Amino acid sequence: MVYLCKEARRNTILEAAARIARREGLAATTVRRVAQEAGAATGQVHHHFSSAAQLRAQAYTQVMKILKTQLEEKSLTLTARERLNLLLVDPQDEGSLMAIPLWHQAMLLTEQDPLIKDAFALSVADWHELVSDAIRFGRQKGEFVHGEPAEYISWRLIGLSSSMDAMSRLETLGLSATCAQYNLGRAIENELYTRKSCSKEASDV
Repeated sequence: MVYLCKEARRNTILEAAARIARREGLAATTVRRVAQEAGAATGQVHHHFSSAAQLRAQAYTQVMKILKTQLEEKSLTLTARERLNLLLVDPQDEGSLMAIPLWHQAMLLTEQDPLIKDAFALSVADWHELVSDAIRFGRQKGEFVHGEPAEYISWRLIGLSSSMDAMSRLETLGLSATCAQYNLGRAIENELYTRKSCSKEASDV
């Protein structure tokens, strides 16, 4: 029973940390702020988490784990292409929109914080899994053509999505969000719809 009580207290603290990270960002996820949110003493937070860095990393992981579950549930009602749009092109669901700023913060911290680096890598692996699953689903339904392993295509699409997102935030480049979405849509078409015709065109040249 004592173990369960301690585990429940730890979960309460972690959930509080995740709420703060999602609402206010990683910088706001301090031991003192989390203790206030959880209704706990700072000593209790230190008892369950060895450092503020560990607390932030696990809060980030918790947010992304919840987002993954939400995306999996939402995908059940979508076509394969709609799943890829949600995951790569235009993530308009509330969970994704709240998590994207946190994602950017974690990415910037990967060179400074080894724990955040590991947590961020885990979230990228989850993203890759979701995209790969969507590709496999599309192939099973006959929506996407067969070809390279889904895992390879997934990495290319994720890399492009991440790069386009970053560049579209640099206003001087003139790369609008609409233009980024267009290019991502073309990439999906080239990878999963028209690869056979593209190969034929290349062989005819």
